[in-house]
Amino acid sequence: MAYPKLPDVLPPPNSPEYVELARQIAVKTGAAKEAPRTYFIAERRKAERKYQRLINRILKKAEGEVAKLVDPTPEQIINKLLQIAASPQFERMCEEAARQTVSMLAVGMKRSWRVAAEASGQGRLIYQALMKETTNTVLGQSISAIVTENSKLIKTCPHDMALRFSKLARQREFEGVRPDQITREIMQEAKHLREYEARRIARTESAKASTALVQSRAEALHLDFYIWRTAHDSRVRAQHEKMDGVICRWSDPPDPESMAGERSYGRYHPGGIFNCRCIALPIIALEDIKFPAKVHISGHIETIGSLAKFKERFGIAA
Repeated sequence: MAYPKLPDVLPPPNSPEYVELARQIAVKTGAAKEAPRTYFIAERRKAERKYQRLINRILKKAEGEVAKLVDPTPEQIINKLLQIAASPQFERMCEEAARQTVSMLAVGMKRSWRVAAEASGQGRLIYQALMKETTNTVLGQSISAIVTENSKLIKTCPHDMALRFSKLARQREFEGVRPDQITREIMQEAKHLREYEARRIARTESAKASTALVQSRAEALHLDFYIWRTAHDSRVRAQHEKMDGVICRWSDPPDPESMAGERSYGRYHPGGIFNCRCIALPIIALEDIKFPAKVHISGHIETIGSLAKFKERFGIAA
């Protein structure tokens, strides 16, 4: 078997060059069915990094406006942050950051869908449908909704920071700390909080947006099922590790915490909870499922042994 020629130095993991090399090897070795997962994860991580940079840049500008205050009191810093949060200019910046990231994710995910289609026995029909996607108003509506939700979330950051600093100021005043010392502490905290918020929003919202776009495309193509896939590293939640490889239905999202006997955060798809990096890998054709398979059904996981049993369980015509 002729393998693709490997470069002397391998490209960074999950970089476009690395993913392309993985795809070529997967095709050559007959393991192409694993290539879609690599593509979906790579596109989501690329969007996350871009989003984090954009959010950090926006919040840094807000921090810069606060820094222009001359010998400010804690109250002046808090009021300035509230003023920034309410400004139309800040709102436009938040919306543009969200739009850039979601648009980039939508384009990248379309490439991932093509790879999934190539790996599927029914790929040609799906590929043809993807080529006509520009007329899919459902996807356009989904993108608009994600942009709106994300821009609102970024916009709340200065307001949330103001509330946090207000609480900090009251606590320090009660402890007898001088106002100038409180101001210095707030300014030092602002940088750490900005970086934390940028990471938190980028990770959680890029994952949620990724799944929402996959769901929108899947439903438009009448594809009802997906496979829950984790990031396959030590940071994966124990509850989500149990979901890895489980087949789920878009109309029946699981509650991983509840199924593990822990505090519930509600029912959700991959990426639907804070700091979740899991992905939903769409099932292009039921014939692509490898049986026996773990399947989530109405709040519990069961093992189904064959395609015929799977179709019978979900009332799908043979």
